[in-house]
Amino acid sequence: MHGSTRLSVWFEVRVLAAERNRRLTVEKDKLAAIAGGEPAGERGQKMPTGRRGARAVAVQALFESDFTHQPVAGVVERIALQSRLPEQYAAFARDLAGYVEGRRDEIDAMIGKVATAFPTAQMAAVDRNVLRTALAEVKLHPDTPKAVVIDEAVEIARLFGSDSSGRFVHGALGALLR
Repeated sequence: MHGSTRLSVWFEVRVLAAERNRRLTVEKDKLAAIAGGEPAGERGQKMPTGRRGARAVAVQALFESDFTHQPVAGVVERIALQSRLPEQYAAFARDLAGYVEGRRDEIDAMIGKVATAFPTAQMAAVDRNVLRTALAEVKLHPDTPKAVVIDEAVEIARLFGSDSSGRFVHGALGALLR
């Protein structure tokens, strides 16, 4: 994998650790293994492929854009290219992330209605962007069953988020998509 992929993964790992208020050190060899598709996160899951991989790329791009304030389109392109995501899935990731970027305030207001204990701005960045991506998919692809959208979002939250991310995302989306 390219060096910039390793940097992107390193950045994401460091920010997630800071959000959890704990120190995290990543050995260069382990970082290269994660970037190369080895198990990611604390649960030993592999990086997803296919449509789930596209959803993951969208979440990663939105996450990075939140912190770097880079336009999300360029971030999606870079991550999709680095992860060798096939064009059909890269297009899916672009659509999801672009929809979120164009309607961020509207989507965040929807999330805020059901997640009243956590204002969207104070929510964990991974959870916030998983929810945003799932809501974008519901709007852009209404033919996708809502149960599938929820299940996919929960799996991505488990991959990138904290131990409670899956439960939080499941509950929030369950309330939003009824």
